Amino acid sequence: MRTPFTGVGTALITPFTRDGSLDEAAVTRLARRQVDAGVHFLSPCGTTGEAPTLTEEEQLAVIKRVVAAAAGRAPVIAGTGSFSTKKTIAASKAAVAAGADGVMIVMPYYSKP
Repeated sequence: MRTPFTGVGTALITPFTRDGSLDEAAVTRLARRQVDAGVHFLSPCGTTGEAPTLTEEEQLAVIKRVVAAAAGRAPVIAGTGSFSTKKTIAASKAAVAAGADGVMIVMPYYSKP
């Protein structure tokens, strides 16, 4: 048995429609395509996933779509980092509650007042 977060993973982009809204159908297609091609784990909303431009609702929608598309065939490591520790904790808890197998957090910069 393979350790859940080993092998080849994909940092997924977040697709948008022409009007700038989240393209949920494309999220599903993209995640399925990666798993069908043999990718070992998926990472939505990471550093390439446009997370800073997503609302909390959109970020959670992406994570839920990717978890559903992976359907247990590949673990999901959701990007949940932000410049706010409180937001990162809340987003991480929401991602795990939505079915993510883990979270990826880029530590926020230290901001000296």
